[in-house]
Amino acid sequence: MKILFLHGWTSSPGGKKPRFLTSHGHTVLNPALPDDDFEAAVGIAQVEYDECSPHVVVGSSRGGAVAMNIDHGDTPLVLLCPAWKKWGSASKVHSKTVILHSKADDVIPFQDSVELVGNSPLPESALVQVGSDHRLADEEPLQKLLEACQTSDVDIEPIDVTVYYLEMLAQSNRSVPTPRDDLTVVHTQEPTVPYYRFLYNAVGKDYHWLNRRKLSDVELASTIQDPRNELHVLHVDGAEAGFAELDRRQPNEVELVQFGLLPAFIGQGIGKWFLQSTIDRVWSYQPNRFWLHTCSLDHAIALATYKKAGFVQFNEEEIRREL
Repeated sequence: MKILFLHGWTSSPGGKKPRFLTSHGHTVLNPALPDDDFEAAVGIAQVEYDECSPHVVVGSSRGGAVAMNIDHGDTPLVLLCPAWKKWGSASKVHSKTVILHSKADDVIPFQDSVELVGNSPLPESALVQVGSDHRLADEEPLQKLLEACQTSDVDIEPIDVTVYYLEMLAQSNRSVPTPRDDLTVVHTQEPTVPYYRFLYNAVGKDYHWLNRRKLSDVELASTIQDPRNELHVLHVDGAEAGFAELDRRQPNEVELVQFGLLPAFIGQGIGKWFLQSTIDRVWSYQPNRFWLHTCSLDHAIALATYKKAGFVQFNEEEIRREL
């Protein structure tokens, strides 16, 4: 999802909230807005909106007022403690708006948001009371921000996707020579959520990986920190180059949940070696079945690579999916 994030007064691009949204796989546009010229800030935001066509506009404090004063059509808005009574002329919002505000806010009164809801075609539930201060940068308000963005009434046209299911029922005798001497694979036990999200987004962003993005930090941690769910990270000369995620929670089988390389390491023969290394590791556990699924959004040679490694396709289906 593409999000236009408009920061507050005396703030700047790259703050905690836009970084949090980025860490969950969203593309965040975060232009610098001048503090001393509100009209110029609106103009900058308008240009960014017109050129990039975001799916959601987020405005924090003064940035909320900026969001209200640009021509955003019916694009969903998420407003954080919006300072609409201090800046600009807009005094109402459309029906695709969610407002997050803390009653303990000592900068912008909570009552301002109550009034904004009353001015607008919004139900009372559109105003979410959350957080303990004006910044809304703690875990709970950040999660509410993410939920508000991801559940906004966004008009994203789904596309046709082919999903391929493959399995391996016995270990092959295939071997792949090591393409270079500085490759290591580290079994990272109990990975932190930020580290996992870094790997997931770095590897999967070009292929529209979505499933893990939709999970809250708590939900994700419960999965990736389960000892039966293994994260094996490929390093090249000490730098992260890719990862394989193995789900061993079902008896007698292993699923290759995620597999891939960071873009800088594709096309060097590293992926074939890493895949074979992963296959050898899995069969050391002596399962009855090793399986995976990939799809037409994956790398162009992914399906062929899996088949050359010994996986056999056992099913295929067509689905409609939003990107």
